[in-house]
Amino acid sequence: MNPTKPQMAVPLQGILEEELARGNAVVEVGNWPPKCELLVLLRSPFHRDYSPLPGVEFALINDPHYWQAEYSYRGGQQTLACGFK
Repeated sequence: MNPTKPQMAVPLQGILEEELARGNAVVEVGNWPPKCELLVLLRSPFHRDYSPLPGVEFALINDPHYWQAEYSYRGGQQTLACGFK
């Protein structure tokens, strides 16, 4: 897997592609046990609201120990999160 452009579920991949095209960058790729098989963390906040998307939930986390917001796919199986910078 290319850490700068991970392959996510189709709805999250669309968000990721748009964010990368707008200058956002991937800072971390991993998992988040017990449910999340793929976690991708972007450096900066999302550029826009991508909701609604099928099978995707948005959450505002706003915790500096973790991240600002996230889109999770199928109950957290995959998560695309964004930082605060």
